[in-house]
Amino acid sequence: MNTPSSDNYSAVFAAVAAMEADAAAFSDEIKVLVLRQITVEGIETLLKHHLYPQRLRPVVEFGGYGTMAQDVLAPDGPLDRLKPDLIVLALSLDELDPNYGSPGWTQEAARAELAGLFELLASRTTATIAVHNFIAPLWPEQGLVVDPRGRDLASQVDELNRFVAETVRTHAPRFVLMDWQRTLQRLGAEAALDERGRYLWRAPFRRPFLDAWAQQLARVARALKGRTKKVLVLDCDNTLWGGVVGEDGMEGIRLDGHQHPGRAFVDFQTSVLHLAERGVLITLCSKNNEADVFEVLDNHPWCRIKRTHLAGWRINWRDKASNIAELAEELNLGLDAFVFVDDNPAECALVSQMLPQVTVLQVPKKLHELPPLLLQTGLFDSLHITDEDRNRARLYQGESQRKSARGAFGDIDEYLQSLQTAATIRLASAAEIPRVAQLTQKTNQFNLTTRRYAEPEVRQLANDPDAAVYSLSARDRFGSLGLVGVLFVRFSDDVARIDTFLMSCRALGRRLEAAMVEHCLADITARRPVLRWEAEYNPSSKNAQVADFWPKQGFAEISVTNGRKLYVRAGDAAAQATPTYITIEQD
Repeated sequence: MNTPSSDNYSAVFAAVAAMEADAAAFSDEIKVLVLRQITVEGIETLLKHHLYPQRLRPVVEFGGYGTMAQDVLAPDGPLDRLKPDLIVLALSLDELDPNYGSPGWTQEAARAELAGLFELLASRTTATIAVHNFIAPLWPEQGLVVDPRGRDLASQVDELNRFVAETVRTHAPRFVLMDWQRTLQRLGAEAALDERGRYLWRAPFRRPFLDAWAQQLARVARALKGRTKKVLVLDCDNTLWGGVVGEDGMEGIRLDGHQHPGRAFVDFQTSVLHLAERGVLITLCSKNNEADVFEVLDNHPWCRIKRTHLAGWRINWRDKASNIAELAEELNLGLDAFVFVDDNPAECALVSQMLPQVTVLQVPKKLHELPPLLLQTGLFDSLHITDEDRNRARLYQGESQRKSARGAFGDIDEYLQSLQTAATIRLASAAEIPRVAQLTQKTNQFNLTTRRYAEPEVRQLANDPDAAVYSLSARDRFGSLGLVGVLFVRFSDDVARIDTFLMSCRALGRRLEAAMVEHCLADITARRPVLRWEAEYNPSSKNAQVADFWPKQGFAEISVTNGRKLYVRAGDAAAQATPTYITIEQD
């Protein structure tokens, strides 16, 4: 869906108004509560502007001015009434501490107010909390003098901001940081700040600032709702380096950390490596001779992307849409998880037309805009980075080896037997909770209910005597698959309801899902009496492949409402057979 640029605010408001009727039918919504000491109502329309094209509907409620504690504690207040997914703070230093700005002011009182508010929110809600740092005065009150004691306002605000940043680090991913200081640096004070509005209406920000803030919040919302992209597909010539390697040779391409334009390409590759560290899968799709490309990756002194960083590639002379579709099949990921970057407008147009699910980015004409291209979009944002994320490329390289080995077997069962798959299924440990939560947020295809859980919610469930959280980790002769399965159960008397069951896409096709269900059910019945099992399937745009999963596990359908199917199975029903080629290892 094409939407107007957010700097044309009249067009933005008109476009949002035109989409309101359609947005009411969106299946995904995110509930947002704004606790504030300033006027920021304009952010609601801007947030819709950034989320409606993603078919995600924000439901926004604003608390009263300066009534944050009341809004959180009141039994009929907005926190209790809305039950938000995301709480947004919009605070003002002169409201946190009326003495702010006075000669000799220090940040201790404002810090104490913030600490109390942060502790209150952490204890009263499992929502994700978007906090922000504070903007120091633009004009130093001591002129040219640098206070040796650090008692000037800018130094005190910096100290307060360090406290905010440390709070976010300590509570991540529960707390996320909205960097107001960096936003001001990008926009400039004239575009960002409204001093007249601050005095007249307690509205200190102009629309460009509100829009940049709304974009950050939209990135958080997309991450919370599993909209994070997973695969980056890169062209090579004039994308990873300047020039055409097949014509210019490795020595002739422009890739140099000291001078333009080669330095821009080196810096772009550095941005790609930052994404790889977050767990983004890096792939290549280039019309080239494979040997020429790998000579650059393996031997060029300034090429930062190496063969070991790649989860897959298609380097040939076929059309790129077909190649990307093959990569999606190879990685077992939906095309909507892919982002494609190319310098050629014809290639970009072809992929956009043939594979509309893929997000397409064209290399900017102004080359200095290339290095930050992938970081500024927020397409790959997640709220937490695990060790599994950092090892993801290696895990998928093992998957390529498995698929290569598949060709040696004529029978699928013989192939699966050859893998020597071993699974560890257990109540999730404290160390596994971040990965478990991440899987609920990211997994779309093999996900029976597509419920999303934040890390505190998973931790709360794991500690609840009336619930159980199971994890599945697996390995085979090619190496580890990592933690790839999650199952949540809730108990009510002698009824056990399977709330969530999902499997990572890289674990599919080897029937681990059946082994996990039967093992978990057996483990639970050994711990407590279960008269009846209940399960459900909630349809989404991506999980049709699991629509008939529960009947295969011996569950009987009892009702269907708007596509949502409910199933039951007797507590003493015979277990379904676990494939003999899967070994369940004891923890």
